[in-house]
Amino acid sequence: MVTRTLYGLFFLLCMHCPGSVSCQTDSASPWAFRGYVKNLQQWQFSSVPNSLVSGGFFHNRLQLKYTPDSLWTFDVELRNRLFYGEWVRVQPGFAEGLNKDNGLLDLAFVPVDRPALVASVIADRLWAQWARGRWQVRVGRQRVNWGKTLTWNPNDWFNAWNFLDFDYEERPGSDALRVQYQTGGFSEFDLAVSPARHARNAVAALRYGGHFGRVHWQGLVGVYRNRLAAGLGWAADVGQAGVKGEISVFQPIDSTAGVTSVSATAEVNMLFGGSWFCSGGLLINSNGIGGRANLFQLAQTNLTADNLMPGKVSFLASVSHPFTPLLQGSLAAVYSPNGHLIILVPTMAWSVANNWDIDLTGQLFWLENNAGNLDNLGNGIFLRVRWSF
Repeated sequence: MVTRTLYGLFFLLCMHCPGSVSCQTDSASPWAFRGYVKNLQQWQFSSVPNSLVSGGFFHNRLQLKYTPDSLWTFDVELRNRLFYGEWVRVQPGFAEGLNKDNGLLDLAFVPVDRPALVASVIADRLWAQWARGRWQVRVGRQRVNWGKTLTWNPNDWFNAWNFLDFDYEERPGSDALRVQYQTGGFSEFDLAVSPARHARNAVAALRYGGHFGRVHWQGLVGVYRNRLAAGLGWAADVGQAGVKGEISVFQPIDSTAGVTSVSATAEVNMLFGGSWFCSGGLLINSNGIGGRANLFQLAQTNLTADNLMPGKVSFLASVSHPFTPLLQGSLAAVYSPNGHLIILVPTMAWSVANNWDIDLTGQLFWLENNAGNLDNLGNGIFLRVRWSF
């Protein structure tokens, strides 16, 4: 009911936004309205004969921002998706999963629930911000982005994301109160508190970020889901390479919160020949399993900062290159010795026009079987068309 009311109010405000879409370019207007419409068609299959499953979804995102003066900003963003096809039919509980909102407020609902057709609406941004001088205070559903690296983020305690969920560029948000204070010289204090329906799932942390020479670093301390937590992140230039890393340690408050765990990553990025961007990374996850990886766990979109991959160790290598100003290709490979998990993600992206984009992405998975051989357990091909306004 809350989301239905919010949805109606959102469109009522959009109708009164002067010029609707064009108001985003009117510097005199306090209103800004923008969004996009996408279609993602996908084909899932494995080495098993007759395993092809097709489907897809339409994805519409709407953002309405109101800035009445220099102190206040209000933002609401809705994520609307219409899933269809056999891909929906073969997933039990698909609609129920979309109807669950893990935030403090339930801002999700499913207006259509059919065997092969499901519609989902969720407000993943809903915040108010006050900013003056060196102070900034934001309350509501927002993204608390503390990650330094590109793929895995052990410092992203509030809203970790799954790198395989490439269609969610905005990434998840959290219901939180965030207070930032700029101390000067690119240094700042950052306090964030994200309550939860169950107190054991709450997250609260203080971050301080600063510079030491050419190294930008940050330190974190707080409480993470019934555990004491501490973290460190850094980013630096070493010669022509960019070096980044994050580490977080989680210490249980009581015996029901598990054992002490460590999540850490390191990453090196470099540009070759002026156009070849190469990256290599390593993730250590003490919560990971020592045996064969669990692909079902990796497929979940709601990963956590202390468990970003199913294996204990994972390696990443990627390369991207613009073949023309409008056509870019990339290839990412992930390998985990635990079960010899291999993931390949090739992508081709074409910018058709200023507000039209088409990309083709593959996700290919191999895993060691009980006989010690590699099996192709699943593949996905995704064709996406996007129009932005």
